[in-house]
Amino acid sequence: MKILILSFFLILGINLVFCQSSISLSATIYDQSPARNPDFEIPNAPNAVVKNMVLSTLGADKTPTYCCGDNGVYYNGQFDIHSQSTFDSWFHEIEGISYAVPYELVLIESKDEPGIYVYTSSSFFPIDGKGFDNKTLYPDEITYNGHNYHFCMKIHSSFTYHGGEYFTFAGDDDVWVYFDNNLLIDLGGLHTSASETVYLDNLGLTIGQSFPFDFFYCERHTYESNLNIITNLNLTCIEYDACGVCLGKNDTCCFVNKCETINRCLEADCNEGTNFQCDYHIKNCSDGDICSTDGCDIGFGCINLPINCDDGNYCTKDYCDPTYGCLHIETANCTECLETGCITVLPCFPVTCDSLNSSHCVASAMNCSDNDPCTSTECVNGECTYEWICGSEDSSSGVVDSSSGVVDSSSDVIDSSDIIIDSSSDIPIPTLSPSPQPSRFPTDTPTNTPMPPTRPPTPTEDPKIYEDPEDLDKDCLHCKDLGCILTGKSCGYLKNEKYEKSNCKENCCSHTPTCF
Repeated sequence: MKILILSFFLILGINLVFCQSSISLSATIYDQSPARNPDFEIPNAPNAVVKNMVLSTLGADKTPTYCCGDNGVYYNGQFDIHSQSTFDSWFHEIEGISYAVPYELVLIESKDEPGIYVYTSSSFFPIDGKGFDNKTLYPDEITYNGHNYHFCMKIHSSFTYHGGEYFTFAGDDDVWVYFDNNLLIDLGGLHTSASETVYLDNLGLTIGQSFPFDFFYCERHTYESNLNIITNLNLTCIEYDACGVCLGKNDTCCFVNKCETINRCLEADCNEGTNFQCDYHIKNCSDGDICSTDGCDIGFGCINLPINCDDGNYCTKDYCDPTYGCLHIETANCTECLETGCITVLPCFPVTCDSLNSSHCVASAMNCSDNDPCTSTECVNGECTYEWICGSEDSSSGVVDSSSGVVDSSSDVIDSSDIIIDSSSDIPIPTLSPSPQPSRFPTDTPTNTPMPPTRPPTPTEDPKIYEDPEDLDKDCLHCKDLGCILTGKSCGYLKNEKYEKSNCKENCCSHTPTCF
């Protein structure tokens, strides 16, 4: 009698299972990207099934255990997996590397074969527009051929063995299927569609007992994505996590609770500590650089711009040092004006502010004239020098110190009693007291001597601007910068005798503009 009752419930259970029109398998998909994990979109990837990339027994965390630690898996000299570190994100959510998305994989009962459940897709792209493919959250993410080709999926379920069950898979790329924690389908590697079938009658299972079923799938490379399942297993779930995923880890809860936001200046925490609710806080945009200003735009996110070190002084060079911050270096020979800085390049042609236009500079020759016809004046390196030109005396004895205007008192003064006259000479005898007697010393008011002009004579024609010399660098002062014509003056150029084009470290302007 007991045997009859047991057989009745067994047959009833089988019929109930096979009466389902579909089987819904809750899955977790981990979105990936080649920019974040080199195991995806490997260049010149080998097209081959590679076995033994994971261990034959399911890991303690219910995911495959990578075979080779820090070593990579190669096929024909080409990477298939780089290391344990890159493999970790395949079936675990790692911030910034993988993105957990919940998914339902629905197997439909065959109309021709009741009790057989099928899923068929030659274009399996379940998370297009989601995860890193969400252009609102990740506008710069690359899309490959219009689809999201880079993701891994895991499904945890269970089945009760009745006898006669089988499971067939065909697809690409990596597929590992564990029955009762043992790896029975091993189709690892980057390859085109490959298939394998497991017949559960060969596993030594006990009829009527339940066993875990764990399915792992990865799509890692363009251009195909195939996933096909045929089975008569009565796959069911014995426990769901807080987010509705069968035997899940709650890692899709934040996706379900929609922590996404268009405010790029906020970050959201969603985990067990926040009861799987979104906890928003302001994003830290500091880049640690004292030479940048840190800000945030709601639509763009963090913005780090170079700091403005301008101190408003036209006679300083302002820049930012990565250690000390803003520095202000004074510019030599610079006169600060209201709207510019006037830099003297040639010492004998000082550049000053234009009194009629604060945004312009005026270069003028240094005035070394002393109004004495018996001296020759010259500017040398910004200093006035004077040479005595009257009489036969040594010209070097009449040099005036430009800082004091005093003649060297050590020079000899000619006395009329010192002149010796030879009467046998045919040379005319000059008078001993010519009138007037020229002085050897410059005077402020020489007598009976024409006064030299203190400035060039005013041109009789209209003022004009002479053309720029061809070799004048664009960064040098030009006549247009001086505004001479505004004061009724013409503007021309004085040649810089020290200018050397091939070795230009100082005096790098071939000419200097001047008003006259």
